[in-house]
Amino acid sequence: MLISIILPCYNCQDYIGQAIHSVLRQSYEDWELLIVDDGSTDRSPEIIQQYAATDARIRVITQPNGGVSRARNAALAEARGEYVALLDADDWLPQDSLLVRLRKFNESPDIAFVDGRVDIYNEAGNSIERSWVPTFRGNPCRMLLRLSPACFFGPTWMIRLRQGFEYKFDERLKYGEDLSAYLRLAQEGGKYDFVGETIYCYRDRAGSAMKNVDGLADGYLMLRKIFKTSNAFRLIDRLVFEYKIKRIMFLTYLRSGNIGKALRYLSR
Repeated sequence: MLISIILPCYNCQDYIGQAIHSVLRQSYEDWELLIVDDGSTDRSPEIIQQYAATDARIRVITQPNGGVSRARNAALAEARGEYVALLDADDWLPQDSLLVRLRKFNESPDIAFVDGRVDIYNEAGNSIERSWVPTFRGNPCRMLLRLSPACFFGPTWMIRLRQGFEYKFDERLKYGEDLSAYLRLAQEGGKYDFVGETIYCYRDRAGSAMKNVDGLADGYLMLRKIFKTSNAFRLIDRLVFEYKIKRIMFLTYLRSGNIGKALRYLSR
């Protein structure tokens, strides 16, 4: 069973090698790695090509910079696998990441998404700061609308692809694109499940997208607008989502010491 691993990269020369190497080290070997160079201006393209020259399972897509959603969509359009796994260029996969998740899929055809433990490392990638462990099993749609940490951390789901369904990320979103895509998939049915093993290693670094508080705030506002005009979600779910994002961003701005922005976000 072929697994398509999607790896977008934009100016990540210090980390992209480790990300690719972690795929090459996988104990499960029936995979393809689709690397999208999203208009990098550093040495990332050179490093990517060095790896691609050594393994035919690595395919490289080059495009002008368009953001992570467009990069992932370019790879999805070329994916040949029965499953898709996401990987960011500054993160990496443990050796059995693909194998343990595929085994979980094999337990039931009703399982559409498999997650697992995420170890969160410092910027140097040599020390675990904390870990995230999922706790939910079932259809994750309502949990996602509640921004529940029981089933959502980030780009850590492995997804079983279904024929006839278009898998795409919303290219309007620079932040929150994972949540938006997962919600769309969850609406189509299928169960979320997880394994106990670590399946993803996340690098907590200053330059990551999640450290851009204003960008994150704008992403949540865009998601709110999208959900407000959608008839796919109940009114109560949309209201809960709005409450959750306002609370999260209020507290996030407070922790960053920006009381003014915290208060203004409540009125937006």
